[in-house]
Amino acid sequence: MTDGVTGLAPQGVDSAAEGIAAEVAMLAQVAATGRPARLLWQARTPAIVLPAACLRRPGFAAAAGHAAAAGWPLLARPTGGGAVPQGPGVLNLALAFPAAPGLTLEAGYRRICAPLTAAFARFGLSATAGATEGSFCDGAWNLSLAGRKIVGTAQRWQRREGGWAVLAHALVLIDPPLAAVVPVIDRLHRDLEFGTRVLPDAHTSLRAERPDLGAPDFIHALGEEDMEGSPAPGEGRAA
Repeated sequence: MTDGVTGLAPQGVDSAAEGIAAEVAMLAQVAATGRPARLLWQARTPAIVLPAACLRRPGFAAAAGHAAAAGWPLLARPTGGGAVPQGPGVLNLALAFPAAPGLTLEAGYRRICAPLTAAFARFGLSATAGATEGSFCDGAWNLSLAGRKIVGTAQRWQRREGGWAVLAHALVLIDPPLAAVVPVIDRLHRDLEFGTRVLPDAHTSLRAERPDLGAPDFIHALGEEDMEGSPAPGEGRAA
C-alpha cells in the first residue's frame, strides 16, 4: 500500500483473496482518516473472482468443480459485477479517496481511467472507454484497444463522517493466459445461466499488443502519471 506521496510499488500476494482484503482495509482507512491511498498488486496463483451472490445460484457447486479442474479455482468477493481472472499476468490498481461534494460515479471512473489511458498512450496505444461486447465483466468503463478489452474497472463506496470514501479499482491485462481462462469463464457463465457468452477475441493484453513490454514497463509508465488530482464533481451523488 502506498500513500499519495510515495511512488508506485507493486505488492505481490499469494492469492487474489489477499489483494481484495488489502483493498477493503485501504478503503476503511481512507474512510477513517480522509487521507487518499493507492495500491498496486498482483496475485501469484490463478483464480477466477466473482461476486459472493453467485455462490447461491443453482449449479454453483458443479461450476466450481469445472473451474477448479481447469486450474482456475473460484474466489468470492463482497461486491457485484461479473467473473474476472486473477493471477500471473494480471495487474490491479486501486485508488481510494474521500469523495468531494457532488462527486459522481462517472467522475470516479474518470479518475482511475485517466492515468491508465495516459500510460497506454506512452506506448503508442490508444485506449478508449466503453462496453466491449463478449468480454468478461463487461461495463461502460472498460478500456479497450481497437474494440478489445484490456482493462476492467469497478467502484465501491463507503460512508464516512461528513460524506463518502471511494475505492476505484482497475484490472489490467498485462500478459494473462487469455486463451486458457476465457473458455473457463465462458463455461462458468453457462453453468450459472448468466445468459451471456465470453469470447476470446473480445480481449487483448499489453503483451499481445506490444510483445516487447511487460508489467515493469507499464508500472513505470503509470508511475509517471498523476493519480492524485480530483476530477471536477458532477451533479448529484452516486453510491
